Amino acid sequence: MSRIVIITHAYDHFRTRKFLLGTLGRHWLEAGHDISVAAGLGNWPDGDVAVMHLDLSVIPSAYTEAAARYPRVINARATDIRKRRVSRNLVRPDDGWAGPVIVKTDLNYGGIPEMNAAQQFRREGKPADFSPGPIVSTMQTYPILDSSRDVPDEVWSNPGLVVERFLPERDARGFWLRVWVFFGDRERCTRYCGPQAILKGGNILAREPAPVPDELRAERERLGFDYGKFDFAVADGAVILYDANKTPGAPPPSPAIDASNADLARGLEPMLRKSA
Repeated sequence: MSRIVIITHAYDHFRTRKFLLGTLGRHWLEAGHDISVAAGLGNWPDGDVAVMHLDLSVIPSAYTEAAARYPRVINARATDIRKRRVSRNLVRPDDGWAGPVIVKTDLNYGGIPEMNAAQQFRREGKPADFSPGPIVSTMQTYPILDSSRDVPDEVWSNPGLVVERFLPERDARGFWLRVWVFFGDRERCTRYCGPQAILKGGNILAREPAPVPDELRAERERLGFDYGKFDFAVADGAVILYDANKTPGAPPPSPAIDASNADLARGLEPMLRKSA
């Protein structure tokens, strides 16, 4: 039996939210492991391995420094998933890109986790323990524009927003989004088709297994991920990483997903052996 410590932010509400890691944790419990959840900085329990699972785009240095006490920290290097760090397709004014563009928030998930945590700190009269920069959380959708010339000046001047090349994967059936979920050496990769450029759960028309390109594995190494979810596309032979998420949510259950999650959970075992 191993002692697993899940490190979360004080305001992540890990136990009540539907994170994929919670699903994997149930398999670890069934395998006989012990799991503790550390919420915020404080008296962290002893453990054989820790999982860094803060729902923030930038991990505060105090957490990474405190986690050094554990023999092995999963996602220790995945400390920054802002778009300016993740994306290789950022557009700047007059950089020569003539195609369509998409406007996104620099912070993951629209900066909503940071906004919620900052509000909680203010309500309690405490200083925030993170400083990721400007928080922009009012964008409900990502605008797609015909060219960078159509981007308003207030977007270019807003450090909380980024402009990317809009590089969709599409064919006669519609737009495709590929999703790669992995934990250690276990993984699943699926591509989803929908009628709109931005795919949501309710507008998926088809899904099928997909291979993981070597280029994406290189991106995983660059960003320091042991565990997470990458959204990407393959357009005109090029691999485009859209988003990197180190705290993915749990997908709706199904026999196939349940079996896949059980397999993902087995990715912990080689990591435990490395920490022994």
